Parts: sequence; structure tokens; C-alpha cells
Amino acid sequence: MDRANGGRAQRDRGVGAGNSRGTAVKKRALGAPDYFVWAPVLSLFLAAGICMTIGQSMFLAVILIVIAVVMVVVDMWFNR
Repeated sequence: MDRANGGRAQRDRGVGAGNSRGTAVKKRALGAPDYFVWAPVLSLFLAAGICMTIGQSMFLAVILIVIAVVMVVVDMWFNR
């Protein structure tokens, strides 16, 4: 009989053990964007830049920029 632990056998728990519910892993809200999303986004930024440079339609340029940003955010949301 081992007097150090009062005669009870104990298992050695590994690092991080002891939490019966497991470790809580916080899931990220957004992941990293894929590389293929940058081709249409850069094309939309280029089109918006051309629209702003020639002064044709500032409203269209803003819409193109908003669409590009939404594309990146949606891609990041799918990659979480």
C-alpha cells in the first residue's frame, strides 16, 4: 500500500486533462480568403477605378467596390 496517496491508485492524466467536458475551442468568425477570389475582386476594383477616373458614374464605381468587398467577406465566411 502506498501511503503517499492514501492507498488509492490514481491514473496519470496528460497535459490538459481533467476537464470532463473537453477543451472549449473558440471557432473563428471568419477564415482566410482563398486565392481565387482575388481575381474577380481585383477586376471589380479596376473597373471601379476606371469608372471613377473618367467620371462616368461614381454610383456604379461605389456599387462595384461594395460587391468586391461582399465577395471577399462571403468567401471568408465560407472558409471559417
